Amino acid sequence: MTAPMRAVVLAAGAARRMRPLTDALPKCLLSVAGHTILSRAVSILAGCRITRITVVDGFAGDRVRSALRSEFPPSWFTFVRNSDYETTNNAYSLWLARRPEEESLLLLDADVVFDAQVAGLLIEDGHANRLAVRSRGEFEEEDVKIRLGKDGRIRDIGKHVSLDRAAGESVGLAAFSARFARRMFDVLERRLLRERRLDEWYESAFLELIEAGEAVYPVDLGSLRAIEVDTPQDLLRARNLFGAPA
Repeated sequence: MTAPMRAVVLAAGAARRMRPLTDALPKCLLSVAGHTILSRAVSILAGCRITRITVVDGFAGDRVRSALRSEFPPSWFTFVRNSDYETTNNAYSLWLARRPEEESLLLLDADVVFDAQVAGLLIEDGHANRLAVRSRGEFEEEDVKIRLGKDGRIRDIGKHVSLDRAAGESVGLAAFSARFARRMFDVLERRLLRERRLDEWYESAFLELIEAGEAVYPVDLGSLRAIEVDTPQDLLRARNLFGAPA
């Protein structure tokens, strides 16, 4: 890693599709192979020497904070509360994580279970702006998919990308240069505060920047594993995929 990097972990959602498992417990604190999803992710980040972590919490946010502070050095974390998690989406949570002086950024959805090598592959990739992408296997309409241009750059991203044009699924990890991050937060602020698109996914801001000429590249995970846990079926699959507790 050649430049300072801050991680932003988005953990605000109420995970209604996971109920009753998440009636009182944030989804990221569900267990997979003996560790919570969030604990596993933070341990992987620390293994990549990323210990400046902004966590945006919301639903049962005090439980998220308590869990992290009890397992890791509290100095690693800056916590931000999305008090409007019921009426906003992850674009708003991401905007809350902005800083006056931005640096290179690693963005992580807190409900992703992934191999440790995934983070290293993404961080060490030579492109300034990149998304971790799963190109193998089948994709569904509800997946956040990407379409590539002939130059290998991402040209479209979102659930709207048709299955026949999709080159892969964005798995919820991304890394951006300081310049891109600054532009991204400016775009988010306009879209959210002035245009009132409060229920928007952050990929809409990515797409606006891509269409304005910003270069964003896929980092293909190949055989590495990464799964976003959105449903009880996803949780069962993650537990099967990553094994039983040691």
